[in-house]
Amino acid sequence: MSRKCTDCKYCIQDDYGYSNWTVEGTSVDCLLHLNDKFPVDRFYGEVPELLFAKDCPRFIAGNSVEVDVDQEDGDLENYSDDPEIKALLKSYQRY
Repeated sequence: MSRKCTDCKYCIQDDYGYSNWTVEGTSVDCLLHLNDKFPVDRFYGEVPELLFAKDCPRFIAGNSVEVDVDQEDGDLENYSDDPEIKALLKSYQRY
């Protein structure tokens, strides 16, 4: 199985739509801004841009950050317990 960007701890998957009940899609981005093709719509995880992970020098297997449309957990940094990821999320701009 090929590793994908969505399998990396530096990935953010940001749902978009009208509410958590009407999610229209999920935008995938790199918190380190290493993939020039991002942000991209995840489209069921079948987009070729996600395969950048196999050649990414900073790939670290882990849980990506998953943000819901309504941002029910509040500020983005609340979506991770990892101190490094929290710091990156503080400066991340949602689209």
